[in-house]
Amino acid sequence: MKEHEPPRGHELQLRHPDGRMIMCSVVGARDFKNTVFYSHGFPACRIEATVAHREALDRGITIVAIDRPGFGGSEWYPRRRLEDWASDVCLVADHLNIPTFGVLGVSGGTPTAVAAAAILPDRVRSLCIVSGIAPVQAPGAMRTMNIANKALLWLGVAIPWLGAVAIAIVAAIWRAFPFAAKIWFGVLLPTADRQIVTRRDVGLVLTKNIREALRQGIRGVVTEYRLFTSDWTALLTQVRVPAVIWHGDADTYVPVSMGETLKKNIAGSIFHKVPGGGHFMIVDRLSSILGTFT
Repeated sequence: MKEHEPPRGHELQLRHPDGRMIMCSVVGARDFKNTVFYSHGFPACRIEATVAHREALDRGITIVAIDRPGFGGSEWYPRRRLEDWASDVCLVADHLNIPTFGVLGVSGGTPTAVAAAAILPDRVRSLCIVSGIAPVQAPGAMRTMNIANKALLWLGVAIPWLGAVAIAIVAAIWRAFPFAAKIWFGVLLPTADRQIVTRRDVGLVLTKNIREALRQGIRGVVTEYRLFTSDWTALLTQVRVPAVIWHGDADTYVPVSMGETLKKNIAGSIFHKVPGGGHFMIVDRLSSILGTFT
């Protein structure tokens, strides 16, 4: 492996009973004794999880990152629901002979992670959410969010078709010009995040992550945008497994008010507010966050 090149996970493709292909990547330990299924951000893919490889390996944790439908190597399909990701997780877990597991949802991957924890209480041992989006309909959820993200989410609720057009345009630009994502983050992320994403190793992962995420096109982005701007509060209230929420109080991309909303609606959940932490604070706090699963 070249210097600064991100580690590559062992990749696995499986065909779902409905015929579509599912792609996932395995990083960290390879013994599957303590497995965590990773729900990546938005728009992103399985490559995102490679930043956790060394820390997971040191802790004896196996991370299985599954591309959600329409992202990376997992095929898009119509009439998708948030709850469907649980089926994908079970398919991979059964293939790898993993009876129980943890679930980690990051940023825009939170709704699907929550759905899996709600639907699979007999298999999900614990749920961890980092910098997680909450239902935008919740009072005060978007307080202190940057104006661009707030406008995109508000459109998805108030004028769904216009919101879908707006997110499609953003995704199309990112797909055609991957460097545009760096500009977007450079403008909208707080200072703490800029110091993280400008690191060479993190920057390489982000670039590959976005490029791979959008290689199929933008249908996955539009579908998922519609899903997480729907009101999925009921899924939060159905979670009965141990849940831990981590959120930086300096995050303006997905503000800490969203983490507080998640805490309010997930019974018995533990909330860690990280002083000075931005949206990408997971990179520097992987040891503590993965400690949730040990």
